Amino acid sequence: MTTVIKIYVSVTLSALCVPLLSQESNGLLTPIHKSEIGIAGGTSYYIGDFNESVVPYMINPMGGLFYRYNFTKYINVRVQASMGFVKGDSRKYAGGLQGFPEDVNLAFKRNFYNINALAEFNFFPFSSVDPKRRQIFTPFLIVGAGYSYFDKNKINNDPYLHNASAAYPMLYDTLKTTSSVVLPMGFGFKYSPANQWTIGIECVFHKTNTDKIDYYINRSDSKSFNIFNKDWVSTILFTVSYRFVDKAPCAAYKTHKSTKNRQYKGFNKKLD
Repeated sequence: MTTVIKIYVSVTLSALCVPLLSQESNGLLTPIHKSEIGIAGGTSYYIGDFNESVVPYMINPMGGLFYRYNFTKYINVRVQASMGFVKGDSRKYAGGLQGFPEDVNLAFKRNFYNINALAEFNFFPFSSVDPKRRQIFTPFLIVGAGYSYFDKNKINNDPYLHNASAAYPMLYDTLKTTSSVVLPMGFGFKYSPANQWTIGIECVFHKTNTDKIDYYINRSDSKSFNIFNKDWVSTILFTVSYRFVDKAPCAAYKTHKSTKNRQYKGFNKKLD
């Protein structure tokens, strides 16, 4: 098990323990409050041999759709499908390409498509259907797993490296497409501006299991730990979601005979 995987598992287990230990009696949600759908939009960028920094680099647009299931006010699970593109250029990397002549450069641009299963761990109890509007914001952590597919390179590298695959077969990958299991991890903040609505912002780093996104095979011959031995995709997204609330009469409603109102946690319905 690599160091990154160990760190990932440790953070996930720690995040699970915090909300469970701090769970209050009102933390559980009834079934009518659990489901919501939303959209996400923002930017994506590549982290790898041409960019060894988490600072946004050659950012590109991306977007997606998601379904969120709220187990409690502390723990939510989300399934998200999204698409975007990443690009990189070795001319913008001061380290140079190890193994290539100094005047050789590589550039790439690739569309990607992914589907992720994400767990959100809220620091504070959160609900977009809180009638008292007291639990309407929280920072949160994100961990999960997913799958990404990267299509063929959109940039012709011939001006920089003619017949790269033939001249440098150990350094340049000729695959047109690639795919990988990914491990997303990140953080965010969400806020409910109105009942049943949630808006948020999040930064998520997707660790892939491939070094082929940039077409350049790992430049380091060292066996020492290097977090960028595999390529990453980072995303910064804004989200908007709507939570469904079933207002049909049920046993959970309270009937007030004097006013003939049915009330459930702030949602009132006049009886005929």
